[in-house]
Amino acid sequence: MPSNSSLPANPAASLIIVREVPASAHGTLQVLLMERHASASNFPGALVFPGGKVEAGDAAIAAASGFDRHWQALAPRLAGHGLTREAMAALYGAALRETAEEAGLLWLEPDAPRPAQSFQPSQSRPNQPALLPLLRRQLASGGDWCQICAQWQLHTSVQGMEPFSRWITPLSPNMSVKRFDTWFFLALMPEGQQARADGQEAQRLVWASPAALLQQYVAGEVALAPPQIMTLAHLARFASLQNLQQHAREQAPHLVAPVSLQHEGERMVCFPGDALHPQPVAAMPGPTRLVLRDGRFVPPGGWETLLDG
Repeated sequence: MPSNSSLPANPAASLIIVREVPASAHGTLQVLLMERHASASNFPGALVFPGGKVEAGDAAIAAASGFDRHWQALAPRLAGHGLTREAMAALYGAALRETAEEAGLLWLEPDAPRPAQSFQPSQSRPNQPALLPLLRRQLASGGDWCQICAQWQLHTSVQGMEPFSRWITPLSPNMSVKRFDTWFFLALMPEGQQARADGQEAQRLVWASPAALLQQYVAGEVALAPPQIMTLAHLARFASLQNLQQHAREQAPHLVAPVSLQHEGERMVCFPGDALHPQPVAAMPGPTRLVLRDGRFVPPGGWETLLDG
């Protein structure tokens, strides 16, 4: 493992994409996760939210996608995080770009003119941008997002993306060879579109309720990292999509900077509010630590504590 000093936290962004479904034993809310490729250097084979690190040009993507209008209402809620307008714009742009590349989803301005008639979606999917596959191919070939969108009259948008949380990888990473300062944004599934894995970063895509995904993790059927475990547990507490969206619009995104350590013979990751974490006040509901046992992170008080509090 590289030394702590050689592991700066890279800015990154992920999207928590949600949709409403008919009521079932697991509620009415489903979330989209992607399975990382088995050969990936970070979290191979794990289910994660679509996203990735910030790249050059991401701030320009956000600027072309209405970020300036969004920033006016957003800035007061982010004051405690110390990010510049440019840095937050880059995060929004990264979330938009990475999700288009990995999951094939694109958020468009609701009132913007649609692409030229010859590129209109088929009648079976009236709201799906027919140019998305082309956009993905050109991006994979090194194309410029803004130039491609201008060429095909695609008016992308970040207006519906709300900051939900911010996670900073511990100085001693548990499941990664890199550290990330990742912002998680909440977004409603674009109407009329269908998520498709790119087959490279994302092996497959999974739609399920947060509670069902946690049950699969408990059963050993899927792999999850601590940020996904705790975020799913948080999402599972919301009774409806409306309540979740209201929370994201009104609350300041919580910051979680876990501490990874060896304690009483066990490897664990501790969150704010835990006795072994320097921040005494909890940042989110649920257990304040997860312990590594048999290769998986588990709450020491039992699985039911994920949904307590």
